[in-house]
Amino acid sequence: MLDPDFVQNWPIILNWMADGLPAALRSSAVPRWSHRDPVEGGNPYPRGAPEWTMWETGTAAARDRLRDMDARIARTAQVTLDPLRYRAQLLDLAVGRFDIWTERGLTVVSTEQTRRDYEHWLAAYVTNWLHYVADTCPRVDAATELRARLRERAAQRALQARRRVAP
Repeated sequence: MLDPDFVQNWPIILNWMADGLPAALRSSAVPRWSHRDPVEGGNPYPRGAPEWTMWETGTAAARDRLRDMDARIARTAQVTLDPLRYRAQLLDLAVGRFDIWTERGLTVVSTEQTRRDYEHWLAAYVTNWLHYVADTCPRVDAATELRARLRERAAQRALQARRRVAP
């Protein structure tokens, strides 16, 4: 028997299935220093679809990792006026947040189309992080290293996505 939520959302599901990742996911890659989800609007999949559950599970795991990361930061971060130490801490925070949320996104990659959409989302997320750090920390010279680190991480995630859909 089909889940009633799945049946009720059938027009949404057909659109999502034909297009790969849902439009709400493809168009939302908002970086944040906080725990707020970079994909705005909650789970982008219709309730009852298998990806809805994968997304919920991935989100719960991401939130657990964010809490662990924050606990580690609370133990090890230094309040400092040293610009190099501050920069290093900022870069680690940005890359850590990026890693956590991109891992969650990987959980729903299951077809060539979702892989392609995910890779486009990764590229947008890298770009958005670069702008976000420049806007929120204009006196910290971090753009070059952040770009290199995020691009490296995005390339690793893209490789993982390709392996997920390889025949």
